Amino acid sequence: MFPEDQSVIVSEAEKLRAGQWIVGNATLVTSYRTWQFSGGWPPGDGWPSKNVHTDDEFARMCGIPGRAASGAMVQGYVVDFMADIFGDDWLGNGSFNLKFVAPVLMGDRVVPKARCSGIRDEGGQTRYDVELICENQSGDIVAVGTAVGWL
Repeated sequence: MFPEDQSVIVSEAEKLRAGQWIVGNATLVTSYRTWQFSGGWPPGDGWPSKNVHTDDEFARMCGIPGRAASGAMVQGYVVDFMADIFGDDWLGNGSFNLKFVAPVLMGDRVVPKARCSGIRDEGGQTRYDVELICENQSGDIVAVGTAVGWL
């Protein structure tokens, strides 16, 4: 967890300072969305395919307490968060790496958070280095990583 007095919500990256925390919007991980995202398409015999995202029993056999969201779903939340900070141009010129350290389960609320770890001029643009975490509603970290944004 980070100190609450350092957290802010920003709409423009120009306002960022090194060391500052940025807090994204919480997203509820629902069973329906996860099932649709990870079940495969089109529906037919054997749909959805049984995996840790679509089947509780299969997930438990794999050591997970229940169905888990797909990593790509959570990555999408981070991409949206970065685009909120740096604008839609981030989608073409930004980058990020994310490592999952705990499963995201049905009913979890995932909150992406970032700390600006460095700002520097590079090639006529300003580069922002960002440390990323995603937490669930209990404050447990479920993903960690880094990102780069440019302005």
